[in-house]
Amino acid sequence: MPDIKKINSSPEVNKFNNCLDNFFKRFINTINAQTGNNPVTRHESDWPSTCQQGDAFLSEQMIDSIYWQPIQREQNNDLSGLEKALDIEIRPDIQSFFCRYWSEQIETIFQQGNLTLLFVWNKADMDRLIENQIGHALGKLRNKQTLTFFIACTDSDYIISVENDSGQVVLERPGYPAERILAPDLTQFLNELEYGKLSS
Repeated sequence: MPDIKKINSSPEVNKFNNCLDNFFKRFINTINAQTGNNPVTRHESDWPSTCQQGDAFLSEQMIDSIYWQPIQREQNNDLSGLEKALDIEIRPDIQSFFCRYWSEQIETIFQQGNLTLLFVWNKADMDRLIENQIGHALGKLRNKQTLTFFIACTDSDYIISVENDSGQVVLERPGYPAERILAPDLTQFLNELEYGKLSS
């Protein structure tokens, strides 16, 4: 097996990590410019995160809300359990996508379509993600399809995934082969995203 430390410090991984850092910085700056505050999410007392800031409050919709911001973590491979379950090595950029930050899901726009990026909010969220990724991956392997890991959902039954071998970002439906390549890698994909959500 390749040396994980060398992989995680490779120029390609450093490039993606810088891209991800800039993605979150642009996101916060955009929300700050639009609202004068950090992003807001629904507050659930039994679903805490280090991302949360300050105390809960009632939003305009009379919903318990709280300010939040992405929090960079000490780099570690929380996906090791997923690798062990599948007996594979997961691409370092996929590891960084899920393990470099704690973050709420983020609404984005790609080529005039709405996407929700599935970041990880807390440890329980990571456990749930791994369970769902195992189910997705086993279905791929059982059907002899290219192994992918999903990173976003859409307004339809399609999802956005990354091929573990090639690193290509693809559009697919659960249980079916990928239908379209959206970007050659995660770096280009993130750089093409806009923040927000198109109205239906």
